[in-house]
Amino acid sequence: MSKIDKVTKGNVASTKDCARPPIVTILGHVDHGKTTILDKIRESNVQGCEAGGITQKVSVFTVQIPNGKQITFVDTPGHEAFDLMRSRGGSIADIVLLVVAADDGVKPQTKESIEIINNSDAKPIVVINKVDLPDISVEKVKRDVVNNGLQLEGFGGSIPVIEVSGKTGKGIPELLDMILLVAEVEGVRSDDDMPKGILGKAFVLESVKDKFKGNMSSIALIQGVICQGNWLGYRVDDKFVIEKVKGMITEEGENLCMLDCGCGGKIIGISNLLELGTEVYVLENRDQELLKSLYKSNKESVLEEDVTLEEFFTLNSENSGECLNVVVKSSSEGSLEAIRNSLGKIEEDGYRVNIVDSGVGNIGLRDAELAELSKAILLGFEVGIEPGVVDYAKKKRILVKTYEIIYKLLEEVQEAVSLMSLPTSNEEEIGNATVRTLFTLSDGTLILGSRVEKGYLKKDCKVDIVRNDEIIAESKIKSLRINKDSVNEVKAGFDCGIQLNDSLEIKEGDQIYCYKVVK
Repeated sequence: MSKIDKVTKGNVASTKDCARPPIVTILGHVDHGKTTILDKIRESNVQGCEAGGITQKVSVFTVQIPNGKQITFVDTPGHEAFDLMRSRGGSIADIVLLVVAADDGVKPQTKESIEIINNSDAKPIVVINKVDLPDISVEKVKRDVVNNGLQLEGFGGSIPVIEVSGKTGKGIPELLDMILLVAEVEGVRSDDDMPKGILGKAFVLESVKDKFKGNMSSIALIQGVICQGNWLGYRVDDKFVIEKVKGMITEEGENLCMLDCGCGGKIIGISNLLELGTEVYVLENRDQELLKSLYKSNKESVLEEDVTLEEFFTLNSENSGECLNVVVKSSSEGSLEAIRNSLGKIEEDGYRVNIVDSGVGNIGLRDAELAELSKAILLGFEVGIEPGVVDYAKKKRILVKTYEIIYKLLEEVQEAVSLMSLPTSNEEEIGNATVRTLFTLSDGTLILGSRVEKGYLKKDCKVDIVRNDEIIAESKIKSLRINKDSVNEVKAGFDCGIQLNDSLEIKEGDQIYCYKVVK
């Protein structure tokens, strides 16, 4: 990569509306060989430095392919404890590789990764690893993947499948060719116009504190370019920070003068440890107002109101089933155990509580991310909420509730389960009539002499009384008569006498709209 001392508007313009290296993340179950495949791709031995041979941190690096093209890889940890990082990796990538071991098949983290893929805009490629091992059934692995929600080529779908061996290198060239082919077909380009004064935009994938280099943030640059000495702008809580890029390095520690669009690296010497998913901007000048305007425009599309219980069920009605999913955080193991036991006893008409995850400590972004993925309510007892969670929950419409009294928590969960158990129904208009005359029986009962104009009226159905296009009252039909005969329904074109359940102020000319409940 050529060294550039300063980025100019001309440099940035040249990166627009042109192909850029695709950003690829790699997901899958622990020990299915994700890092081994990446080691083979870049011919390094990163995995040998990892505890137990399992990826412990996010890494981002760009590799040069023999045909001169580049691919940027984001390697995410393979533990369930790193749901948030893996979810964020899935959301910023152009392409997602799902690695499944041929000798192990679909496992819990494989299913979790499939859910992340299905909720992402990134294009998936399924990579079946360890095909060099004896006594394996690749076709069985493919069927398992299909049965868990990914439609593969050869099984009625369009998701490509590549068979590889991270150990021997078999299939690696074909995998790289497939990544570039998918990127070309999908049109991975740097074609978004940036506001005047903005030279680039990146996402933070991980931040760590190094005792020699200070704060370091791994980033993936999705627009423009970034050079050492550029102004870097970002937001921490409600504070806007602009500082110079002191230095950049590769994953291996080599110095960088510039990062091109679509490439990854580490920025060193930042004043703050930036959270995963933080948007950072490369600025032409130290312009606070410009930076604030960027976040303001992003925020305009974010819903600011808290989610209500009713809205939660409306948003997740298709996924709720007969379980109320919850994620629980508590201040101590003792209170957590008491809450878990009590929640397990809540049941109404077959509906119950499913505890997706629980733990001790404040509610963090990982909890919110997990609640989003599992369509769960996030419950906290005597705990705080970490920075960024509230904004994230509002944006993703996640219901977050905290309590200081256990019985209040249990009471509201019981209410939520009761709400779930209620049958869902809609009202359907079946007919309407016009009140033509009013008369009172000897016992004081008011009868509405009416003509059915459309459809039919039915006994025991709900009605709206409408006057001057406004609903003035609601009631139910207690009885219907045609002449002196009691009937259950009256069709259009017939005159009838209507008695309502309630005593209402009805006038001649009022409209009666009749509804039935559809389950």
